[in-house]
Amino acid sequence: MKKTLIALCMLFVATFTVQAQEDEAEKQALAMEMASIELNMEVDTELFQKMSTNMYVSQTPQVMIMGMVVPETYENAKTKLEGNLPPEFKVSDKGEKTMNGVKVVFLKGTSDSPQGVIDCVVYCTKRDAETCTMFMGMSEVGVDQKYVDAINKAANSVIKKK
Repeated sequence: MKKTLIALCMLFVATFTVQAQEDEAEKQALAMEMASIELNMEVDTELFQKMSTNMYVSQTPQVMIMGMVVPETYENAKTKLEGNLPPEFKVSDKGEKTMNGVKVVFLKGTSDSPQGVIDCVVYCTKRDAETCTMFMGMSEVGVDQKYVDAINKAANSVIKKK
């Protein structure tokens, strides 16, 4: 399941970083560089272990939290989240709202995998004129509420007024 969570997460990341353009390699390199920017998320280290910059995983149950800076304008990110999703992802809610005084585009739903169903939440907010901050939380369906609360706390720590 851990591999499934990471693969699903990478699929969402690819939505933002891979485009059919002449400068694709340059854009991917920039995306990888931006992914290493520390976001200072509040993460419950009793529940999660750090895997890489802004990526935390729980082994049992399978839960993942990830944040990153993406090289997209807010409007481009919004467009991509609204229509460029993997076919196995079933949207339960999406749109734009204010969270902690900040405008965010969000997406909630489930993804089917051979190992089971995964709950997913994605938030994206404008960082500056050319970049966004993206947050993803993924978990096995039916995890203990403390994991859902930990995902929400981490999201709230990333999505805040500057």
